[in-house]
Amino acid sequence: MGLVDLSPPHVPSWVVPASFALLAAGALCWDATYVLLAIRSRRTHSYGMPLLALALNISWEIIFAIGIAEQPLERIGFLAWLLLDIPVLQATIRAAPREFSHAPLVARNIVPILASMVAVGCAGNAAFAYWFFAAPGRGSGDKAGKWWRGAEGYDCTELAFWTAGIAQLSVSAGCLAMLFERGHSGGTSYAIW
Repeated sequence: MGLVDLSPPHVPSWVVPASFALLAAGALCWDATYVLLAIRSRRTHSYGMPLLALALNISWEIIFAIGIAEQPLERIGFLAWLLLDIPVLQATIRAAPREFSHAPLVARNIVPILASMVAVGCAGNAAFAYWFFAAPGRGSGDKAGKWWRGAEGYDCTELAFWTAGIAQLSVSAGCLAMLFERGHSGGTSYAIW
């Protein structure tokens, strides 16, 4: 995700290391969030990530780990996130009967529901990535120095920005909706948010 990109000549030399440092800090914060969600979910016997957000995160990580990321460090990062999803996913499945007691159909079928949501998320992420990479230069700005699979003009970082933005929007809106609907922050906390 930009590890092999070349910055244009007018960009100061500090921008790329600063960008990488911010990306690494953000990744570490997400790692901590996943771990804290799993711990809090066990303590509260609830779940902390909205169903749609969890499915979109998992599908985004699958598509980027399998099809988009090229560098070993990038693939390792996405695979690590997928591993960190497992306890969050387990907490959601474990808490479903109690959390969805008002919707027995959902409570009884949480696994196929989540699996279907992940499948649709994978299809959507793959379709958008296919469209985005169908021709060089898609997106905004100059793509000089942006490389993917040996071809210039393909910006993986911008693709990640747009696709992760949708997942992040679902996390933010979904967490607020869960708080209002459930009336408690079980499975998460204000400190984790």
